[in-house]
Amino acid sequence: MKKLKSVLLIDDDEVTNYINTIILKKAGCFQEIHAYRDGRAALNFLSELIEKRKQLPEILLLDVNMPKMSGWEFMEEYGQLDRHYLQHTMVIMLSMSLNPDDQLKLVEYDLVKGFKNKPLSEETVHGLVEEYLLNKESHQS
Repeated sequence: MKKLKSVLLIDDDEVTNYINTIILKKAGCFQEIHAYRDGRAALNFLSELIEKRKQLPEILLLDVNMPKMSGWEFMEEYGQLDRHYLQHTMVIMLSMSLNPDDQLKLVEYDLVKGFKNKPLSEETVHGLVEEYLLNKESHQS
């Protein structure tokens, strides 16, 4: 399987971030793994990449329920970043339980491509990478 450049994981729970980081490493799909426990810090990281005209992570894994800034609040601000850079990133919301209200909210955010349960599994990670690559190929044809 082809390796992507990077993935960004945003989850306020230290243990969940640790477990998901191990799973992402074991899956072997990314050259770099960036993990943040705070949406604001992650937005600063992304803004800095844009400022330096660097590629954003291909996949962004975002916890729905975080205390300082929820995943949905993050998406409000994320959507204000330069769309030219955002078009190459697949955003996936992560949750322990798939709340039907969150599923309904999904249609409000065109940048969010889906939901996955956490913790991640290697199989889920491989599936996300395959989906990303398929979407990228279909946009290039």
